[in-house]
Amino acid sequence: MATWDEETDLVVVGSGAAGLTAAVVADREGLEVIVLEKEAVYGGSTARSGGVAWIPNNHVMAKEGISDSPEDALTYLKHNIGNRVAAAKLEAFVEHAPRMAAYIASNSELEFNLVHGFPDYRPETPGGSEGGRSIDPKVVSGRRLNDLDRLAYTNVRLPGGLVGSVTEMRRLAFFRSAPFAMLKVWRFFPRNLWNLVGRRQHLSNGRALIAGLRLTMQRRGIPLWLESPLDELVVEEGAVTGVLIRKDGKKFKIRARKGVVMAAGGFEHNAEMRGEYFKDSSAEWREGRYTSGAGGNTGDAIQAGARVGAALDLMDDMWWMPSTMPPGGRPVIVVFERGLPHMMIVNARGERFANEARPYNELGRILYESDAPPAYLIFDDTYKSKYTIGGMLPGVPPESYVRDGYVKRADSIEDLARSAGIDVQSLTQAVSRFNDMAARGEDEDYGKGNSAFDRYAGDPAHKPNPCLGPIGKPPFYAVEILAGDLGTKGGLLTNEHAQVVGGDGEVIPGLYAAGNNSACVMGEYYPGAGGTIGAGMTYGYIAAQHAAGAKLS
Repeated sequence: MATWDEETDLVVVGSGAAGLTAAVVADREGLEVIVLEKEAVYGGSTARSGGVAWIPNNHVMAKEGISDSPEDALTYLKHNIGNRVAAAKLEAFVEHAPRMAAYIASNSELEFNLVHGFPDYRPETPGGSEGGRSIDPKVVSGRRLNDLDRLAYTNVRLPGGLVGSVTEMRRLAFFRSAPFAMLKVWRFFPRNLWNLVGRRQHLSNGRALIAGLRLTMQRRGIPLWLESPLDELVVEEGAVTGVLIRKDGKKFKIRARKGVVMAAGGFEHNAEMRGEYFKDSSAEWREGRYTSGAGGNTGDAIQAGARVGAALDLMDDMWWMPSTMPPGGRPVIVVFERGLPHMMIVNARGERFANEARPYNELGRILYESDAPPAYLIFDDTYKSKYTIGGMLPGVPPESYVRDGYVKRADSIEDLARSAGIDVQSLTQAVSRFNDMAARGEDEDYGKGNSAFDRYAGDPAHKPNPCLGPIGKPPFYAVEILAGDLGTKGGLLTNEHAQVVGGDGEVIPGLYAAGNNSACVMGEYYPGAGGTIGAGMTYGYIAAQHAAGAKLS
């Protein structure tokens, strides 16, 4: 480029966890940084999420006396991912993920909690863990942010603006069946009272994670440019040397002396790309109606990388998430509710087709590939009176949802089937068999409750199986469940240093990628809660360290 409008060391495209981690680390390592964000708000899909990060062998679990090792973590990943991802990338993740978490905890405003007892998604496989690898951000006061009004909102807002860690919210969810568990989360109540009376504007989950990184940027003067979408990468003599963006309605050229980190998310809101890579999808699904990803994730940065020769990978995969769709609203994700007793999932033929409690990424894909859509959550009044599901609070009659058709309700299983358009005889038989197995506490068909992960999602007070209870108390309910997603998993192919690789297998100098902008290090697998955020932050850290000249083993 003959002239530049701005020069810096590192340009970071995107303001989710991967991008802001890269920015904070690069600044701490002595680089000048500019962060670009396409939307008018910052935080990306991370701010809209639970904010959990899957980090094996992390410093928080070590403080709690929970043992882990790089060898176990690598065994677990290789066993479940196989050869889909280069071994060097998996090894780099296992090595640098705990370093990243400790580095961020020591050099930023972001602090982590242990998500108590949260197992890996396949804890019984070699190297799996029954708790400790998932961590989440500590609650933080949003009043400290100069631009709190520009922090993206979470997709799930709790009644009254309540905020709490994942562990706190899980314990509170079972207050009807395990009231004494509330004693372990006593801080939740004065905090939320102070939040209401003192307007402390506390933040939790993904918003807290982003706030911790943003507060660090604020303190250190790292610029964040909102409403500054990327148009093109600038390439000179085969290397990426800058970006061409739009800012204030004008073209703007920024030189990046050390490189560009692409961390702008996936393409979940690009109907054309969804149709290209998921050819058998319905029109509604291609439009991204069931996605919980940030609205600005339209694949622009992936396409910009492809135009300069970047290889793409994993483009036909998602971070799948079973979801429901209240009328006129956004998708409501269904995570732990599926592991609770007194509910089952059936297809339009009235047949169970999976373990309802299995990891959401796995069940979401099964829903997408189902040959008898739609699928339905089926539950009874016992479930409805004790647990939250699909945006409905326990014990509160869902009258408005029944009126608008989101919830089907009937006094018999037969009438429920007719109302929902499910095969009557088949559903009646399926419920009868399910109830017989629930009485024995053993799911002979799909093993619901066999895994430690299933049991974590279940009701600990329910015996003999925390995940199985009969569907027997009227009225009965049905809610359609859909193949939603948290974002796409495919993108720019990278090596173990987060450098983008071209179609010829060679590194494209000056170009890095992390988060959902890149082809995920986890391949087609989801290792545990926070697998997307943990991988994104780790490779954001690796990109920044490499750009700063650190020697990465």
